[in-house]
Amino acid sequence: MRAACWTCRNRTIRCDQTGIPCAKCEKAGLECFEQRPLRWVKGIAIRGKMRGRILGEDLKPSSENLPAQLERKQILRSPAKYLTTNITPSFALRDPCGHDLDRSSRFYLDYYNIRITKLFILYDSESNPFRSLLTYAMDNSTLRKCIIAVSARHFANTGQSFDQIDDALSPRFVNANLDALHFKKQTINALLSSLSNPEPSQKDAIMSTILLLIFLDLLESGIEGWKYHLHGAEGLVNLSRSLLGPSASEYINNNPGESVRETRRFVDRQLSLVSTFGGALSGSKSSHKFGINVDESMNQESIIRSFLGCPVFLLGAIRYFSNQRHVIETLDMHDDLSTHKHIRDTLTMLELTANFDCLEWASGSVHSTVSLAVETRKLSLLSEAYRTATVLYGKRVLRAFKTSSGTIAVDNEELVLRLLDVINSLKCDPALFKCLLWPTFIAGLECQNHSEQQVVIGFLKMLWDLTCCLNVINASKMLHDHWKRKHFDGTLASGESEFYVIEQGWLLI
Repeated sequence: MRAACWTCRNRTIRCDQTGIPCAKCEKAGLECFEQRPLRWVKGIAIRGKMRGRILGEDLKPSSENLPAQLERKQILRSPAKYLTTNITPSFALRDPCGHDLDRSSRFYLDYYNIRITKLFILYDSESNPFRSLLTYAMDNSTLRKCIIAVSARHFANTGQSFDQIDDALSPRFVNANLDALHFKKQTINALLSSLSNPEPSQKDAIMSTILLLIFLDLLESGIEGWKYHLHGAEGLVNLSRSLLGPSASEYINNNPGESVRETRRFVDRQLSLVSTFGGALSGSKSSHKFGINVDESMNQESIIRSFLGCPVFLLGAIRYFSNQRHVIETLDMHDDLSTHKHIRDTLTMLELTANFDCLEWASGSVHSTVSLAVETRKLSLLSEAYRTATVLYGKRVLRAFKTSSGTIAVDNEELVLRLLDVINSLKCDPALFKCLLWPTFIAGLECQNHSEQQVVIGFLKMLWDLTCCLNVINASKMLHDHWKRKHFDGTLASGESEFYVIEQGWLLI
């Protein structure tokens, strides 16, 4: 005799055990199961809190799920406070190309997508070029490792403070620091290997990696390292133009698509910008000029794809004054005719810079994501900050030109106060304020009293909170040293002392 069927047992009636199906199931019109059948249900659980849930589906707005919803919102608002390196966020990247990555790598890629892409751009948008680098990273392990190194370094920096850089760190920040060092080493080794045997198809990824290594240097210190990366980028450009031959050049540029062309132009613009600002605070022996057509490429830049929002004309003025600064070292000061010519040219550029129309530039650069009037005013203030800082920088160069009657006297107090006022007006807008490290540092060089110096330090603290780049802290240290020397040495009127603090090879952007 057969055992009782599962259907009758489930109905708690006596099965006649005549077979499958049994007579009672046939009479009742039910499907007769010998064993308990599989039950397919919606969700990942039959009962409990996970009942009805689908894997990967967002939490539904119920009272029991409210804490999880609030936690996710808090993470998105302030990721550095909540992200940990041993827990992958529920909203981590789902790209199929990254399915074989370990949990830590996926965490850092997601961290890059959330935090880093907003950090190194004026306005975050759907066309954010730093976010588009993730596409390259999925196919290029060197770029991917570099992105991970940048993310790990930034995350480790968030565990430090502006005043106490050597604070004891929690284990998650210590681990992030080790991850940053590990992936940086792997990136550099892989990059050296790629440059030893360059392939034309990998040029874009290599140039993007070099750019990110420069930004990694900003996170680490902002001194020296960026110059070597910039030199490597120029070498790669020259290599693609000559050693690889015309066929390779044609292969690289053969209908790459608009998005690829935009990414290339963006990378080139940023490398040129690094060359400009880095060269402005470097000695002549270590200064570097990136070898591409800067003005032609940068004139096409949209404000929503801009890194600092500094107008092209002012970038050219900074390069001019920087070049004049290096001319001083080779100029025969006894040749009055040559000296006066350089002084006259520098005064002309100073006048052109001071007359630059910030409002007109802002009106032509504004985009439609926010109120036109409000954004135009803010962009105008941003460009004014760079204009005033450029004039102060140019006047510092002018002071270094000696005439037979002595040093040229320049009064900068009014300009410094105006620059500090403009920077203060922008502190309510984090997107624009985070771009003001260079103008803030230039203002700090010219501060004459303690109250102004404290205002500058306050701005630097805010910049640290926004960026967590160690070059901000190093800028603060340099200014403190400069102010001490200025206090002990008096007016620091000599040409040598004028440029002592800006000959160290700092990249303060």
